[in-house]
Amino acid sequence: MTAPWMTPAGIVYIALFFLSGLICFLTIPRVMTLASTEIRYGLVGLLAATGIWGILKTAFFIIPDPYREATYTVGLVFGFATVWAWLYFASAYTGRRLHRDTTLRRLGVGVFLTVVTIKLTNPIHGLYYTTTEQTTPFRYLAIDHGVIHWASTGLSYTLAAIGLFMIFELYVASEYDTRPLVIFTGLLALPVTLDLIAIATPELINFIYAPIGVAAFATGAVHLFGDQFLSIGAAAQTADATIVVDRNDRIQDFSTAAVNAFPELEGAVGEKLATVLPAVAATRDRDEKIIEREDDGLSTYYFVSSTSMTLDNSTVTLLGFTDVTDSERQRRRLIQRESELAQRNELYRAIMSASFSFIFQIDLENRFRFVSPSVDELLGYTPDELTGEPISMLAPDEETLDEATDYFAEVARGKSLQVRDLPIKTRSGRTVYVDVRMVPIYEPSVDRSARTPNDIVAVQAMVRDASQRRQREGLISVMNRVLRHNVRNELTVINGRAEMLATELDGDAKSNADAIVRAADRLLDITESARRIEANRDLSPELETVDIVPIITDSLAQLQARYPDTSVTAAIPETAAAETLPQIETAIWELLENAAEHAGPQPTVAVTVTTSDEQVVITIADEGPGFPEDEQQVLADGKEEPLVHGQGLGLYLAYWIVTNLDGEIEVPESQSGTTINIRLPTPSDPPQND
Repeated sequence: MTAPWMTPAGIVYIALFFLSGLICFLTIPRVMTLASTEIRYGLVGLLAATGIWGILKTAFFIIPDPYREATYTVGLVFGFATVWAWLYFASAYTGRRLHRDTTLRRLGVGVFLTVVTIKLTNPIHGLYYTTTEQTTPFRYLAIDHGVIHWASTGLSYTLAAIGLFMIFELYVASEYDTRPLVIFTGLLALPVTLDLIAIATPELINFIYAPIGVAAFATGAVHLFGDQFLSIGAAAQTADATIVVDRNDRIQDFSTAAVNAFPELEGAVGEKLATVLPAVAATRDRDEKIIEREDDGLSTYYFVSSTSMTLDNSTVTLLGFTDVTDSERQRRRLIQRESELAQRNELYRAIMSASFSFIFQIDLENRFRFVSPSVDELLGYTPDELTGEPISMLAPDEETLDEATDYFAEVARGKSLQVRDLPIKTRSGRTVYVDVRMVPIYEPSVDRSARTPNDIVAVQAMVRDASQRRQREGLISVMNRVLRHNVRNELTVINGRAEMLATELDGDAKSNADAIVRAADRLLDITESARRIEANRDLSPELETVDIVPIITDSLAQLQARYPDTSVTAAIPETAAAETLPQIETAIWELLENAAEHAGPQPTVAVTVTTSDEQVVITIADEGPGFPEDEQQVLADGKEEPLVHGQGLGLYLAYWIVTNLDGEIEVPESQSGTTINIRLPTPSDPPQND
């Protein structure tokens, strides 16, 4: 009988299987350079198992009995192992996670061990295959496969087909030119064709030809078309829109989705990425991986991911573009919102620093829950030392504590308060006086229109050091007392003596005495105005609803009694409710008296009151010579220039009272006489008539 290596056919069989195994082994070092660990494991396992299988098939034709049958059986074991390595590789290469599934892996190991056990015990039961000596086309040990073999082979081909489906599906979805890879991957199916031919005709021996297909796939996919092989594998790991660049950053390929997003890619194969898409290229060297594309005024944002794969000396980078427009717009809105909040917080901080000594919040148990850092300057405490402590920590005595507790209780019921000259104790034990503005803080989740006192969660207080004001007001008070008492008393003496002299003297001496009397009277009026200014100095910040009609009526009656020669007319409604205080009477009287005294030889004073939803307007008009400019300045902004004091302090007093009651006072232009308007706000809830 002729040995296989002695015939042309035998040499072909031996050479095919030997070269298949050799090619698989020679490809392993190149595959070991793959950057992807899982793809590398799968492909190395496939090549190693196929290489051993090919060499064992070669040995099957060469070694003598009784080792030939054992060699074939061991080869079957490695052949069956190639199926599982192929599935592992296909899953990893296409970006799936089947190879990581614990259940599938355990199932695969169970099936593999079961089939291997049947194969290895074939000499005992002979159900997997039997052998017969054949001489055509050369002497070899023919394999007669049993039913179990065909069941195992059918399972192997089915699993291999699943792997092929995953690969081909990736080729189609990648949108790249995958024709060369399709051809060489299709060679994996060639052994099936040869196996079917061998069953149908004696021209081929009935011998599994799988190693030949794997060797052909390895030659094409790994050696000849490595860049495409890497690109497609990388595409499976990233987004739909992809661009492939080589190690020199030249564009090699791109998907249709990438062209839709970046029309500049048309005809750009071989061009530098930085030339075609500079914004994309810039992301390679910076942490910010999001680029903006603008089309018709609308911005679209893409996250650029970079996946590099290396195979020996070939390196490709696949850039994936994920549309993150919605999340990026939201992120940018949040950044803008944070910037606005930061600016607003800085504004609040500046306002607090400029306007108040410090700010604090207390909870409904009268404990500090926030204190601004500036508290240290006034009281010597740090915010941490006060936070969580009761308000009694700053009370100099029990009376002050009770008073402060009552204030906070009122605010906790929904009222806003302003307290002057509240004593508090510093860390050193010294007592200082402060002005405090307190407002309630509501639960933020409750709509403003639906808030009730039950929704109040804390009280916020703004504190201002009152020391300088108290010193200034104390000095003013002393000066006023001196002006009212000492100066007034001396002026009364001067006035009395001057009147006596005026009755006793004649000629120029009498005129001089009369001038002294008039000057003394004016100074006495000034002292009276100063007294009234001080009396109205501490106007309450809480306005109330006042019907001003009785006030005006009484003032007009008083004016008529004091100045009987003055003609007085009035156009006044029955009621006119304003949000003010009774002290408004003093301002009205000062302006009426000023009009009566300076309305000319035939004085006429007209008073009109008009009302609207927003305000009450009191108009006082006379037919006199008109208001001097310096006196108009007093009513415009309360400004008294040195040596220019109008007719005493009456106008300043009127301005002071009206403006401190949230009103306005103005002197509109008129062709004759003087017109003064007082504008007072109307109450939000007007009084109900009984």
